[in-house]
Formats: sequence, C-alpha cells, structure tokens
Amino acid sequence: MLNRTKYFRKLCLSGSFLVGLISLSSTANAQFIGINADVAIDYSAAPGSVSGYSVGISHPAPFIPNIGYSSVSFKDIESITVPSDNSSVSLDTTTTIKTINLFYNVPFPVVTITVGFGLGGVETKTTIVENVSDKSTSDSKDSVTEGFFHIGLPFWNTVEFHLGYHLMSFTSIDITKSVTLAGNYTTDKNYSGGMTTIGVQVAF
Repeated sequence: MLNRTKYFRKLCLSGSFLVGLISLSSTANAQFIGINADVAIDYSAAPGSVSGYSVGISHPAPFIPNIGYSSVSFKDIESITVPSDNSSVSLDTTTTIKTINLFYNVPFPVVTITVGFGLGGVETKTTIVENVSDKSTSDSKDSVTEGFFHIGLPFWNTVEFHLGYHLMSFTSIDITKSVTLAGNYTTDKNYSGGMTTIGVQVAF
C-alpha cells in the first residue's frame, strides 16, 4: 500500500509538472513584441488644431513595465487690451509637451486595456508685441505628469486598433514671466488637459 501511495504521489507530481510546462509553452507562444504608434486628434486645452503622437514598445516579460513616449504641440494667439492705460499686447504662444511613460497591457476576453503613467516637461515659446511696435520673446519651462489609458480591439493576435486618452497635468504658466511689460496684463495660462489619440499596435 505504501509503494502505491508513493507511486501515486510521483505520478501526480509528474503530471503537474507536465501541465505546468504545457501552460508555460502556451503562454510563451501567446507573448509578443509589440510596436504602438498613435496620432493625436485633439487636446482639450488647445484653442485650435494640434500636432502630436505617442509611441511605445511592448514586451512579453511579466511584471516589467513597457516603455513609451508622448508629444503634443499647439498654438495659442491672443490679444489683450487694458483701457485704463491704453496699453495692448498680442501674444503668439507655441506650447510643446513631452513625456516618457511606463505602461502595462491588461488583456480582456474581447478588448485590451493599457494603463500607464509618465513624467516630462512642458515648454512655451511666446512672441510678444506690445503697443503695436515693441516686440520681444519669452520662454518658459515646467515639469508635467501624465496618466493615460488605451482601449484596443485586437485582430489575429498581430494587429490591434485602439483609442487613447493622455491626461497631462502641470501648474499654471505665466507665458511672459521672462520679460517686463509696460501694461498690467493677466498672462497666466493653464494648459493642463487631455490628449485624445487613435493608433495601431503591430505584434511580432
């Protein structure tokens, strides 16, 4: 009876080991290296059109985050007049936000969810024309944090189409802080917002 019990235990252990190997093999075959490429279609804080993109590389190693990069740029043109002292200023500002991010892919039965976070910087470059003739420029830089998610629909385990939303957060920026203006203008800008993207992932 003792020999049969030992034999049964060995058989169970061997079977468990075999099932584990099969599972690992199946998992390994399902893993892939993926390249993500997205284009920005909107940024909530931009007054007009935007140009931007997001790229990323996914790998099969568990628990290790994937890495990506995001960038969005837009222009803001504004004129301010102060009647009390007859002063006026025109501001032409280009804002660029860039981040490096880490993310995880979370598989679901039908769709794929990607969640991540990033850190980077925001830079504004402003051309200032005050009282029609006085022209100057101002540059400003600050840090930015990013949180994002993608919802993807995979096809054939090699191609995935997805929609993304990247939330960029940073403090308000005084776009004229590096110059001294004659008039008393309010030039603080809050360009924190969300970048909407569409894109594709190709697996290898």
